[in-house]
Amino acid sequence: MSVRTFAFVVGLAFLLGGGAILFVTLAVEAPSGSLIPCGNSLGLGFDEPAASAVSPAYVDICADLRHRRLLWALPMAAVGVLLLIGSLVGSRRATRR
Repeated sequence: MSVRTFAFVVGLAFLLGGGAILFVTLAVEAPSGSLIPCGNSLGLGFDEPAASAVSPAYVDICADLRHRRLLWALPMAAVGVLLLIGSLVGSRRATRR
């Protein structure tokens, strides 16, 4: 396997992994045992009035969870994009030796 192909496969894996992590839903377990949905890392699916009805602290907890998920999912997807671009733009002459 050439370096370009390896970089493409690894970049695609990073991009798909980072993208999947961004869209996986988050939830917080309340002391009563019920789950409070926090939406995904982008905030889609988060019902703030429902979370604040249980306790106003859950709004902040959900925001912190989404922020932490973004802090490592976005760089992971960005590394994947950079590897993909690098594998596609890289010199084709170097791989034909």
